[in-house]
Amino acid sequence: MRRADHGRPDTRAQSNLVALVAGLVALSAAIALALALAGTAFDGADRGVEDRRVATSLSERLVSAESPLTARANVLDADAVESFAAADLDSAFPVAENRSVRIRLDDRTLVEQGDPTDGATVRRVVLVQREETITTDPSLTASNDYATTLPRRTSRIELSIDPPDGTRVTTVRANDRIVLRNQSGLDGPFEVSVSRFETVRLSFDVEGSLQQGNVTLTYYPAETKKAVLEVTVDDEQ
Repeated sequence: MRRADHGRPDTRAQSNLVALVAGLVALSAAIALALALAGTAFDGADRGVEDRRVATSLSERLVSAESPLTARANVLDADAVESFAAADLDSAFPVAENRSVRIRLDDRTLVEQGDPTDGATVRRVVLVQREETITTDPSLTASNDYATTLPRRTSRIELSIDPPDGTRVTTVRANDRIVLRNQSGLDGPFEVSVSRFETVRLSFDVEGSLQQGNVTLTYYPAETKKAVLEVTVDDEQ
């Protein structure tokens, strides 16, 4: 009488080996996929860090005292901002070269280079300054001690001095500080710097007398307002 054959041992071993190989292949594929995804994530993280570094650096350069866009540090010159174009970006700010960049001021795009759809964005609060030009010929007489006070603050004043025959203007003071002096007489155009933080009183030392129109003043009062400068940088262009 023959016993039932429940399977040979070598057949079962072969089946287990096939299953083991299949499992190892599946595990290897899973590990490879995980490593690929991790590499992509790390690459993306590295690009994000670099984008933020460049965006921060560019925003600092835009508002520095040496920037072609500023009147002084952190104060943008409105006229310079309006005339700035994408063609000027790389030459003025080499850190932006070969990158996608967008620069906005409040809700207005100033410059866009490339297609910065992703990347990093840095925002900072700045002041925007706009200068006016005002020219006046004040009445300078002995009754007012040949002095005049400018109604608005400015950082510089242009003077045109044209005294009549027989009259000499020897000294000009701004708030009692001598800014021009010539004992032989001041005659012609001059420019002086004054403090933008205080109202300026100009006084003239005169030998003889002046009439209205003998001195003409041009000054440049500035108005400033707050704005948000937004810089976006994307490594891909």
